[in-house]
Amino acid sequence: MFLKCFGESSSSGRQYPTVIEELCRHFSLADIQKSTNNFDHKRLIARGWVKVYKGCLQHIDGSDYAVTVRRFNVEDIEMFKREVELLCQLHHPNCVSIVGFCNHKKEKITVHEYNRSLLYYLLDEVRETLPWKKRIEICIGAARGLHYLHAGLKRTIIHRSINSASILLDDNMHPKLSSFGLSIMGAHFKEKSKPIQTDLVGLVHYLSLEYIKDGIVTHKCDVYAFGIVLLEVVTGVRFFPIPKELMGKCVEENIDPKIKGKIAPECWQVFIDIALRCIEDEPDERPEMGEVEMELELALLLHEQVDVTNIDSDYTLFSKTIIIPKSEGNFQYVIGLTEQETVCSDKEGKVVRQKSHVASYPQAEAIVKRQRRENILWKDLVQ
Repeated sequence: MFLKCFGESSSSGRQYPTVIEELCRHFSLADIQKSTNNFDHKRLIARGWVKVYKGCLQHIDGSDYAVTVRRFNVEDIEMFKREVELLCQLHHPNCVSIVGFCNHKKEKITVHEYNRSLLYYLLDEVRETLPWKKRIEICIGAARGLHYLHAGLKRTIIHRSINSASILLDDNMHPKLSSFGLSIMGAHFKEKSKPIQTDLVGLVHYLSLEYIKDGIVTHKCDVYAFGIVLLEVVTGVRFFPIPKELMGKCVEENIDPKIKGKIAPECWQVFIDIALRCIEDEPDERPEMGEVEMELELALLLHEQVDVTNIDSDYTLFSKTIIIPKSEGNFQYVIGLTEQETVCSDKEGKVVRQKSHVASYPQAEAIVKRQRRENILWKDLVQ
């Protein structure tokens, strides 16, 4: 059971429960200002509902080490407290480690081990390319961390802010989940307040539209968000809002140019299938994070098996995956449609050629059943 262990201020100064002091360090505002050169703009590495700075602290022996300094808005004190309380008690290699915090009356700050976000590595053209294999490994690690939050604790933790900016990478490109200020505990959570809206990394209506439906938040919201991350990993672009160049276009034709031709077809089929299952419109149809983790591990295994015998030649993907934005931030998708030409006669006896996209047998029967149920063509696999 997680402890609510934040102290309150008193006339003699601010006191902290022993458990918090033992689990992480309490920094003064002067400590933080010194580490960030008084919040120098040049130290700013990210901004959203918190500002993130690169700081510098000293070990006992006098050597320097880098840290990440997250500066909350003063009015977001509950988010700040929640992040400290959770991170002091979460212990998993795929969750970021907290170094300490500053609970000054005018500043609410958390200090973490220094990492940069997955988004930072995906979007910047200057940095070295993340190979496809490394991208899958990062996704597996992040999925493992989410699985731990959902099923590895006495009480489920719903992260509520999973995106490529909240997945951090250390010096060894090992993924760690961060940004726990919006997290809640419990498999289902009744949202009483107004939905939170944020423009963090383009997620304009992300929380308000996906995370809260009929006032209920579930862990399947994290699964949906992770599916979006998987699409960003493969395309190298943000998916909220969906880029115009990808609207109704083939995903295979919009794979990040840095990794195009580097994905084994066998791996791709597993990867794209689990990504699209994660963004199913109905939460109950989305997989659990444990299954997502296993499917990604399978995708990695298939890629490694094929790659062993592949010598300096690019792969070709023959499938076609179309992602179409729907209203209210959701998506529908169609995988692998083939074009078929039908020859017939019109009323005047003239020969007419009609082209249509169809699914191949034996998948067609299953698709028709699903069409009847949802009145939407969602998925088919072409041989």
